[in-house]
Amino acid sequence: MVTPHSSTALTGRGKIILWLASISASVAWISGDENARLATAILAAPIFVDFVAKQRRLHLTSVSIAPRRTVAGSFFIEHVQIEHRGNRPLRNCCLYEPLLMHNEPAVLLPTLKPFETHCIALREHSLNRSYSIQRVIVLESQWPLGIFATSSVVTTECELVTEPIRAALNVDFQNRSAATQTTSVDREKTGPEFYELREHLTGNDIRSVHALRSAALGTLVGRVSREPTAQTTGVILDLRQQPGQPEHQGDRQLESSLRACAALTEQLLQRGSAQRVLVIDTKPQLFDIDNSFELTGLMTLLSKASLSPHYAIEPSIFLRLESLSQCYWIAAGGYTRAPELLDTDKEITVIKEIREK
Repeated sequence: MVTPHSSTALTGRGKIILWLASISASVAWISGDENARLATAILAAPIFVDFVAKQRRLHLTSVSIAPRRTVAGSFFIEHVQIEHRGNRPLRNCCLYEPLLMHNEPAVLLPTLKPFETHCIALREHSLNRSYSIQRVIVLESQWPLGIFATSSVVTTECELVTEPIRAALNVDFQNRSAATQTTSVDREKTGPEFYELREHLTGNDIRSVHALRSAALGTLVGRVSREPTAQTTGVILDLRQQPGQPEHQGDRQLESSLRACAALTEQLLQRGSAQRVLVIDTKPQLFDIDNSFELTGLMTLLSKASLSPHYAIEPSIFLRLESLSQCYWIAAGGYTRAPELLDTDKEITVIKEIREK
């Protein structure tokens, strides 16, 4: 593990002053002119003062950030807590996060007194899907005279999940998925639904008696309920490369496919459809998605997914998809003629073309 430290280097202003001081010193040494010596002293004095008074313990600053989940390309406001643990106040310090503050200026921090916490807001965005458990912050200070700059890299343990951009799916594909959901129920409902009224029999739950209807008929009538059913849609995300394909050749197809998978699963859940998602990676993984929390687990997998070498799949893996009325196959590696796809009797919609937003 690398020990945190702070480094000091000349700024552009400092290099110019040092260059002028060197020229002046050379002239004074060659000619012995008193004015040249005075100019050398005037130029060298701020260099000496800035070097001696420079803040060199920026790495003692603690940074705390809450876990963040975002979509690639989306801007967000990050709240960062900063605490300086040095013995002297930290002045004129700028904060910057290189991976997320693209084209954004560094943020000037207020004077940080020892062991005093400040909270600042950063405008950030993640360009590409990714998954990391560590955030990297750069601190820099040119106090007091700006001739030298002290910088330090501070890391903090924090989960950052950047989900894929949602692709714009083809119109026919969207219409078809919508047609399969006409019988689905509202996912916000909980518990059994009312089905019909029947005569209340001895031993049945007395709480099911319908008071108004029983009074009108002169006999006890109870409600009959049944559990709501939702049509489950199958999604197969095939992360295998085409046989014989060089490594990294299918990366563009991979990104488009992951965006399509994210858009498809999110739209199906919004329409109230449960999903069974089979991810074919180095080893197959099965996700049953019925709520936003379970969808979050799949999105985390998509944020760090990559292509895997091609291998043959056991037919038994597809048994849990046999009972599903609708199934989609996303060939992230571009291999749309996989034997497992061609040999099955089940109707599977293959997603080949994805229109980008």
